Amino acid sequence: MHKIKTLTILFAGALLALPALAGTTPLPTTFAGSTTDYLVFNGSSFPGQNLICFSAGCGGGFQATVYGPGSTTATGPSTFTTVWCSDYQLDVTTDSQYITNITTLNDITAPTDNNVRYGNLTSVSPTGTPAGWANSVTDPTNLDGGGATAENSAAYRYTLAAALVSQYVDSSNTPDPVNLNGGSGINQALQEAVWYITYNSDYQSGATWPPSGQGISAPVACTGSNNVNTNYMCWVQYAEANANTVNTSAWAVASGPTNASGTLTTPPPIVDGYPSYQTFLVQVNSGGVVTTGDNPPTPEPAYFALTAGLGGLIVFMRRRRTQKLQS
Repeated sequence: MHKIKTLTILFAGALLALPALAGTTPLPTTFAGSTTDYLVFNGSSFPGQNLICFSAGCGGGFQATVYGPGSTTATGPSTFTTVWCSDYQLDVTTDSQYITNITTLNDITAPTDNNVRYGNLTSVSPTGTPAGWANSVTDPTNLDGGGATAENSAAYRYTLAAALVSQYVDSSNTPDPVNLNGGSGINQALQEAVWYITYNSDYQSGATWPPSGQGISAPVACTGSNNVNTNYMCWVQYAEANANTVNTSAWAVASGPTNASGTLTTPPPIVDGYPSYQTFLVQVNSGGVVTTGDNPPTPEPAYFALTAGLGGLIVFMRRRRTQKLQS
């Protein structure tokens, strides 16, 4: 079986109180907090139809079994759930199993959090001195209280990514992150936007966007109706404008690998020449019922034209070492 490499990147719309995503089993709240969990992948964890692929790899929706709370092996209570790539620069394979720390977005401490991958980054520093995010973002809704570095906290960056994950569409262009259409141009733009937001120089000194050889298009200004739904810069703006609608208690970051105390292992181990393991976004069940129909629609060009006029203004990527993907 081919090994699968995961690169991350890592929510938008009028989400209000986002319900559990259709078809998933969200993690129990006890799995997300000051505890360790154990994340397990196997050959069925990578459903081909849910993969958003580029020339050198794929993002999209994946399946994992999470053992917890407090598990350090594949034993005890478990939940089979959907996880989404939120980091372009780390990896998993079909045999990956590792201790992970799962932290809800509203529990990530600012400006730093040592139990969250990239929780040490507080600035934009593409030169890698010191390490920082490669790309700038804005905080138009003042979600993080403004300030020179507020938009560079891990909590804010992952919230932007969560806004985008919730917008993945199915074959009918209806938002459905669990049953997303991997071949959709909209989903490809969404995945690129997630990667753009979370790409950083923590493990790649001098990291710049777009990454060399990854099949990611160069950014195109989002103006008027300029390829709105398939232009990832439009989706970056969309996430910025709607970050304050994300239910941060219903989404979590799964960071790994960690040791038994929950502390991140840095640098990550090297597997097949790449730093492992992937960082994911995962939904946390806050007591709601799994439902459908409440996700916002894909934004129309008029939305971006309006924001451009008013504001001057749009899991994880997993990639194979081989070019051809197999289910």
